[in-house]
Amino acid sequence: MNKVLNIILIFALLIMSFGCENEDEQVTGGKPEVQYVRALSTELPDNLVTGEFLGARLAIIGKGLAGVNKILFNDVPAVLNPAYITDNSIIVSIPSAIPGVKQNLIKLYTATDSCYYDFEVKVPAPTVNSMSFEWTVAGDVTEINGNYFIDDPNVPLQVTFTGDVAATIVDIDLSKITVEVPEGALEGPVTITSVYGSTKSPFHYKDSRNIIATFNNGISPDYDYYSGWHGGSGVATEGGINGNYLRLGDGSAEMTDDAWNDGTFSWENWTYLATDPDFFDASKMNNYVLKFEIKYTDWSAAALQIIFTGASDVMLNWQNGNGLTFDSKWGGSANSYVSSADYPRMLIIPWKDGIYNSDWTTVTIPMSECKYNSGGEAVSPQGTGHYSGLTLFVNEGGIAGTPCHPTLWIDNVRIVPAK
Repeated sequence: MNKVLNIILIFALLIMSFGCENEDEQVTGGKPEVQYVRALSTELPDNLVTGEFLGARLAIIGKGLAGVNKILFNDVPAVLNPAYITDNSIIVSIPSAIPGVKQNLIKLYTATDSCYYDFEVKVPAPTVNSMSFEWTVAGDVTEINGNYFIDDPNVPLQVTFTGDVAATIVDIDLSKITVEVPEGALEGPVTITSVYGSTKSPFHYKDSRNIIATFNNGISPDYDYYSGWHGGSGVATEGGINGNYLRLGDGSAEMTDDAWNDGTFSWENWTYLATDPDFFDASKMNNYVLKFEIKYTDWSAAALQIIFTGASDVMLNWQNGNGLTFDSKWGGSANSYVSSADYPRMLIIPWKDGIYNSDWTTVTIPMSECKYNSGGEAVSPQGTGHYSGLTLFVNEGGIAGTPCHPTLWIDNVRIVPAK
């Protein structure tokens, strides 16, 4: 990056020096002429271009440019800096705003004249980031978030689900599409197609990849406790997504910033065997995200802590009668890691940003965010061997809230590739 910046600065100085040699000949009007355009956002300073993407930095080379007081890329005005304008050159960036009309022209204006130069303003293909609820049923609407969602009158925007079925688009803006999920949509990525290209989503609709907690029967030898000491407030199916979901809280238990109620607000699935593998390749933390579906009511204190453990942290194996019982470096109080000032975890606190989801929504968090203690302070993350167990607990978080009686519904906890 430093090399690129140095080239840009050197090139800019050369252009300005060349312009200064002809300072007496500079004019403030007359007809400008563009001879060629160079791209400055490249390591090749002599790179002549006939088109560039939004935001690219350019050197426009020509004659009679000193009087230019306005430049349009298609119909979008560029910001001009007089220090970068000489009679022979103008350094300018293509505006980041999407052109309303795809004319493929640079328009230069002086006080008395103008000129047009053929130049393609390239807009990226759609960027697709997330779906507000990945388990939306067919016929219901959901939001897809990203960028460059261009609905050209001649080439309308298209949203296609796996199964080659097109969604009905309810509303569009540049960074969000509201769609009705079509009948026949299958599990898998969603493809967004605009006049500028197609992009397949990193997320999967109805994502069932690598689910590490489904809260359904048969996932552990002791269903009631899920290989841990606590089962939250139990499970339910009414209004759920795909089978059981977990409930933390029941609407009657009070939650405050420092409340400790693991009998109601905690759920564990500790490692069952010392040979249990990590849920993902923990040596490549940045390549993965944690996802789950959640809805909640009356939540305004404490954080949802998501804590991963391994066999060296805590292991519970008494359910199958093989003689192995309990092992934890935390001694008799096996869940003391929860309150440890050094043990890393994720902290989910949507209420602090005024986000209240009484309907199911999908949460996505980079695995690299597993780096806070219970008070919200950054600590050293865990490496390989500490991701075969999972704890969910509403407690602390390092931010002041107000007493409440929350209920959280959680389902489909999974770790999947970020891209």
